[in-house]
Amino acid sequence: MILFLRIFLSALLLASLAGCASDGSLRNPFSSSEETVEPPHYVSEFADVAIPSEMSEDRDKTYITFASSGLKCGVQHFRGRLEVVSLMNAMRRNMAANGWTLRALLRSSDSILVFEKAESICTLYIYDGSIYTNMVLFISARLEGDVGGALLSGAGASGGLTDRVL
Repeated sequence: MILFLRIFLSALLLASLAGCASDGSLRNPFSSSEETVEPPHYVSEFADVAIPSEMSEDRDKTYITFASSGLKCGVQHFRGRLEVVSLMNAMRRNMAANGWTLRALLRSSDSILVFEKAESICTLYIYDGSIYTNMVLFISARLEGDVGGALLSGAGASGGLTDRVL
């Protein structure tokens, strides 16, 4: 009986030591492949803009083009089940982590965040829909100099905005 008890306790000790050597995670023994963990964010059409994984893209409303400098520009629409404030905070963190600088913030029921990075401007329009929170992402090339006056002056052969009759 004592011999049986010693063998039993030795086997129990070996089994417990073998259990300590594992990484502590439990795997499904019936699974044929490793399970993938969803990333904490979704990378948009723009590699340096990370979108929270709770948001999904509306591909029908997405438009991507390139500026004359080769910079990727466009509009992307997203929707998801996040509160507006949570989405704003997540986007501020994600954009800062990717080197964007916050330049303007307008917060109300419809909120706007404006970021700048090198030659790019990123504007986020975030608003609460009836079921989902919506976000529209605009990325464009940053214009140099005082272009506001040139756009509205009507100067130039092609005419300006003030030459049009509405």
